Amino acid sequence: MNDFDMRSMIESWQPKPSGSGMDRAFNERCHWMERRLLLQAESAIGTRSSNFSSGAVIEAILRDELSNILPRRYQVTCGMVSDRNGRTAGDCDVVIFNDTWFPSIKQRATLDDRQHVMPIEGVYAVLEVKQTLSLTTLDEAMKKLVICKRLDRPENATNQITENRPLEPGSQEIGNPLFSAIVAVKRDHSTSLEELVSRFIKVNQKLDRKHMIQCLCILGEACYFWGWAQDGASEAGLANFRGLDLHEPLIPIQASPDRGEPPLGALISRLFGEISNTVLATPSDIPHYYGSGRNYQPLWGGIPLIPAPQQREESHLPQPSTGAE
Repeated sequence: MNDFDMRSMIESWQPKPSGSGMDRAFNERCHWMERRLLLQAESAIGTRSSNFSSGAVIEAILRDELSNILPRRYQVTCGMVSDRNGRTAGDCDVVIFNDTWFPSIKQRATLDDRQHVMPIEGVYAVLEVKQTLSLTTLDEAMKKLVICKRLDRPENATNQITENRPLEPGSQEIGNPLFSAIVAVKRDHSTSLEELVSRFIKVNQKLDRKHMIQCLCILGEACYFWGWAQDGASEAGLANFRGLDLHEPLIPIQASPDRGEPPLGALISRLFGEISNTVLATPSDIPHYYGSGRNYQPLWGGIPLIPAPQQREESHLPQPSTGAE
C-alpha cells in the first residue's frame, strides 16, 4: 500500500452518525420517564378506593425515577432537614443530599423509616410533591420550601472547589444556593393553569430573593422557572440565584410539551445544572454544631504536664536538592 492509499484509508476512519434521535436522546429519556411516572401515579391513585394512601407512593416513585437519572454522587431520599440552631423544616418529600461528605444527624432505623434527619448544610435541593395541585396545595408546598430556605445555612463563595478545599481569593457569588421545586402530578380541574402560575409568581414577589422557589412543574402541562436579562442582552438567561441575578428584575420562563420540552425534563435539566455547579460548605464543623465536641475542659485544672520546648527542634525532613553537585 502506497502512502496515498494509506492516507486515504486513515482519513476514512471517521465517526458515523448514530441516528437522527441521538441529539435528543436525553430529552426522550425524560419524556418517557414522565409518561411512566404519570402511569404509575394513575395506578397508585386508583388504589384509593381500597383506602390506600397514594401520596406517599407517588413521592416514592418520583424519588426512584430521580435516583435512576441523576449521577450516583447525589443521594435522593426523604426525611427531615434541620439546622445548627435546632430548627427544622419538618418532613420533606424529596431531599437531594450529599451523604459522601456529610453525616446524617439521625439515621433512619429501617429502610422505609422517614425519621431521617439531615443537616441543611449537606442538602443540594428540596422538592415538594403534590398529587393534585390547587391553590391550597400550592400554598402548602411553597410554605414547606420557604421554611427550608429560612433555615440557618451558611453560605460559601464560588472559590470553594470541593467540600474541603477553598481557593483564594474569594468570590462575591454564592457557591451553595439551595434549589427548590414543586412537582405536581396533575392540576385540580377547578383551578386554571393561569391561576396557579399567577399565585406562584405573587407569592415569590413577596419573598426575599434568596428564599424564592426556583421551579413549578406540573407533569404533562408545563414547567416554570425564573430568568433575567442582563443590561444589553437581547434575550433572557436562566436565573441561578448566585450573583448579579440576586439584584436584577426576574421574569418567568415556561417549558411545555408543545415546544418539545417535557415538563419533567425541564425540571431535571434545571436541577442537574444547579446541583452540578454547587459546592457545599465545609462539613468539618457539623459534629460540633449539632452537639458533639462542645463540652471539653482541661484535666486537673489545666496544669501543663508537657513543658514547652527550649528551642525549636531541627527538621529531619530531607532538604530539596539545589541541582549543584
